[in-house]
Amino acid sequence: MTKHHHSLGRESFIVGLIGATVVAAWFLVIDTVNGRPFATPSILGQVILFGEDTPVLAPIMWPAVAAYSALHMAAFLLFGAVVTKLVFLADLNGIFRFALMMLFVAFEVFFYGVLVMFFQGTSGLFPLWSILAANTVAAFSMGGYLYRRHPALRRGLGREPLGG
Repeated sequence: MTKHHHSLGRESFIVGLIGATVVAAWFLVIDTVNGRPFATPSILGQVILFGEDTPVLAPIMWPAVAAYSALHMAAFLLFGAVVTKLVFLADLNGIFRFALMMLFVAFEVFFYGVLVMFFQGTSGLFPLWSILAANTVAAFSMGGYLYRRHPALRRGLGREPLGG
């Protein structure tokens, strides 16, 4: 039997990077199709970090793009660490598989809620389907990486998907 060696720090970093990249790429594609590449990080940077109530849609505000991109990456690296730690724990105790499912639901609700409830400047700019799809693709990409890296998780999901 092959012994698997896992590094919490390394896997956390990779998982966070995967999630951040997937979401950023998703919105870059949508922005490009709409003829406004980088509009999403520009708008979110203006609203979330610079406190603008009515963000400028054009031209792209590059300081807002840079600032929001840094925040976005930091948030996903932190989220990646939490998810990865839960997977490490789920390898040992099945109840943490249930915690992973709950974290996924909270992940979806939190990001949409932040945009809709707290930032009037983004009203109507980010449809629900777009946010849910980006976060779902990111969550499955992050989970897919961890699923492949953790055979104990795969075995546990096969026996009791949400723990004991």
